[in-house]
Amino acid sequence: MKVLYVNVCITDYSHPLLNKLAAKGCEMVVLLPQKGDEIVGKNVHLSEQQDTLYRICYSRSKKMWYGKHALLDLKKMLQQEKPSILVMGYPYFLHLFFDRAIMRLLKQQQTRLMIREIPFQTPSFRKIKSYFSQNPLFNENMELKSVGIKFYIRQWFLMYIRKYVYSKVDATLNYHTGAFDILPSYGMDRKHIYVTYNSTDTEALITARDVVRDAPKLLPLSAHRLLHIGRLVKWKRVDLLIDAVKKLLPSFPFIQLVIIGNGPEEEILKRQVKERELADNVLFVGGVYDPNVLGAYMNESSVYVLAGMGGLSINDAMTYGLPIICSVCDGTERDLVEDGKNGFFFQQGNVTDLAKKIEQLLSSPERCKQMGKASERIITDKINIETVSERYYQAFKEVIEAK
Repeated sequence: MKVLYVNVCITDYSHPLLNKLAAKGCEMVVLLPQKGDEIVGKNVHLSEQQDTLYRICYSRSKKMWYGKHALLDLKKMLQQEKPSILVMGYPYFLHLFFDRAIMRLLKQQQTRLMIREIPFQTPSFRKIKSYFSQNPLFNENMELKSVGIKFYIRQWFLMYIRKYVYSKVDATLNYHTGAFDILPSYGMDRKHIYVTYNSTDTEALITARDVVRDAPKLLPLSAHRLLHIGRLVKWKRVDLLIDAVKKLLPSFPFIQLVIIGNGPEEEILKRQVKERELADNVLFVGGVYDPNVLGAYMNESSVYVLAGMGGLSINDAMTYGLPIICSVCDGTERDLVEDGKNGFFFQQGNVTDLAKKIEQLLSSPERCKQMGKASERIITDKINIETVSERYYQAFKEVIEAK
């Protein structure tokens, strides 16, 4: 089968997935914009694309009148490649509503259409107002976007565009089981909703793990070391985590927070550490992309904490047997973290509750260890690069065989 996989970029986690699918027998053709569109987050690390088993093609990209980018050469690529399946994600699938000729071409060529979703910050159909009143929408700079009549008008248009596109798709590929609560409201049949989950390259991480566990340590031994991995942007809420460390200092004077990542908030966070007099307790490492070095930091930490938005860093930490503390991330955390089993959820934005959950783990090293083992089992048994790629592959097969 040939799959035309439309994406905004190739990240460190999409590269191994695409390679896995190609190794399973899918002819993967990846269509990217010629120039990176601005929907890629600040400081997102892109794959260097070595040893690709898939082909990469490029399309002209243009910001359309409705405010989102479209790939202008998609139609030509469909005619040229004649794929068995077209996989598209947001925002590119919106263009299918405005250019119905693409839909006619898909039908003519008998190309199956699959939409790839998280879904993230997606209200159920006709639940726009109630959803955003309970789940305010912020951008990466923590600027509130869900305000004003123009915002709600755009959301209503998006809702009906999504409903139209879903009425034409053969299936959706989703990162978490919350899709079963959202997509049926748009008319999607549950049997056409595939939950693939999402994964980093767990095989590379496990290989590195076996090496670093026997290697010399990077840091002094500590039973009270917290770890954060991610871009340093406001909605990661690293500021909240630093304040939690300040609250915990009287009970754990040798507590240490290791922050891996870089981004526009780095200097602001460093000033916060200085103002809180936490210079001896917070270590900024910068961006780390070597799996052995990244693995060493995870291996030498006690608890992984994600205080704001994100997702895949949880997978990484669980691969290294760390208990997880998080709140509302991108939805994937609900399938990864079982509250009280391999970690805790804290109340979003509540530094007191965050500190309390951290204290529960640091106060009980044995419980911390047992939760870490539970994390590792979830990755080994349920969500890893092999199981995720197999879910994609089986979804492809079933969609092709259904007609």
